[in-house]
Amino acid sequence: MPLPVPSQDQIMGQLRLIIPAVGTIITAVGLAKPDAVGSTVAALMTAVGPIAYLITAVWSLVANSRASIMAAAAKPAAAGLAPPQIVLPKEEAGLAQQLPANVNTTETVKVVAQ
Repeated sequence: MPLPVPSQDQIMGQLRLIIPAVGTIITAVGLAKPDAVGSTVAALMTAVGPIAYLITAVWSLVANSRASIMAAAAKPAAAGLAPPQIVLPKEEAGLAQQLPANVNTTETVKVVAQ
């Protein structure tokens, strides 16, 4: 049985976890000793962990923004399939205009309750 191919979001999520962990491990194990790599390189390697956490926090905020989530949801589920029709409330008309044509608002599309 072949393994499923991870999505781009899954890979990015894993990178957000792995990058800070690698920086922390390098520092904790002592690979960043000043006498082995030089004081400037040691200082930079020590700072990698905390800086990576800050970068991944900002990255997560952007990746989990409403616009990013709606843009991902507006894509077709598979090649050859039609994209889904997404209807947002009229208060989000500005967001709907920034997204693909299959994202509309209740002002432009009549929603019929079933």
